[in-house]
Amino acid sequence: MIERGMRFIGVCILFIFLSAHSASYGQEVTVSAKLDTNAMLIGDHVGLTLKYTGPSTSQVLWPFLPDTIIGAITVIGRGKIDTSFTEDKKSVTFTQQLNLTCYDSGFYTIPQIPFKHRTLPDTTGFISATPMMLLAVHTVKVDTTQAIKPIIGPLKVPVTFREMLPWILAAIGVIILIIITIWYLNKRRKKEPLFILKPKEVLLPHELALRELEKLRIKKLWQSGRVKEYHSELTEILRSYIENKFKVPALEQTTTEITESLGNVQMCPSATLDKLTNLLILADMVKFAKVQPLAMENEKSLSDGIDFVQETTNN
Repeated sequence: MIERGMRFIGVCILFIFLSAHSASYGQEVTVSAKLDTNAMLIGDHVGLTLKYTGPSTSQVLWPFLPDTIIGAITVIGRGKIDTSFTEDKKSVTFTQQLNLTCYDSGFYTIPQIPFKHRTLPDTTGFISATPMMLLAVHTVKVDTTQAIKPIIGPLKVPVTFREMLPWILAAIGVIILIIITIWYLNKRRKKEPLFILKPKEVLLPHELALRELEKLRIKKLWQSGRVKEYHSELTEILRSYIENKFKVPALEQTTTEITESLGNVQMCPSATLDKLTNLLILADMVKFAKVQPLAMENEKSLSDGIDFVQETTNN
């Protein structure tokens, strides 16, 4: 008798424990499925909100509703599953928004939607289901007492500039094409060339040198402290002139070699050659000895260069 009594007491304690655990767990986890409305017009849309609330350590196998739930009710939109926690981080809520429609009138019962879940570290799985829902789908009411009206025709929508832009551009393109065609036919009828290329300007050596010397004067290099650059450009202009005029490789020769070459050829007066020699020597001193000429010396170098070109033009 004592052993039976102890066994009975143990069974009662276990039952009480399981009942309390089940009640506690039932309070911790809630699932719901809610329609925006229980009545809709045929072809309209209605929202369905699925929600799970439980401990923050919950793991949920989210229910997947097929495209056709029941009969003519179909899922036409599925939102992402949103997650939110309470301030104490002890509870979590998962929510998903679905969009439903129906193309047949009638009364429909949406069945229970099961949520499979567990709460870690407990690995025991549970299933919680939502209650069934009713949805009424109505057709559009027709007032039979009114006369039948004709079908409304398509509404006229004003044309925007953006819609007209491709046509405007196409018209402009056609006009341009017509103008080009007329221009081409006129040229062909008159036997005129389509394009008249402007001949490249060919300058004589002294014309080119004088033009470059004038550009150098306008730059005012030595006036702004760029003395070395001034003398370098000046001698380069004159060396190029000597090569083009006298066929002497002056760009590759030293000052002495240039003087000897021009002296041997005897194509310029000695006084003119002296001007060139003094000009080149001063430029070498500026470039290699870092000499700083006076202002009048800089001016004289350019003046002597112009004299050299002008005095050898006809030789």
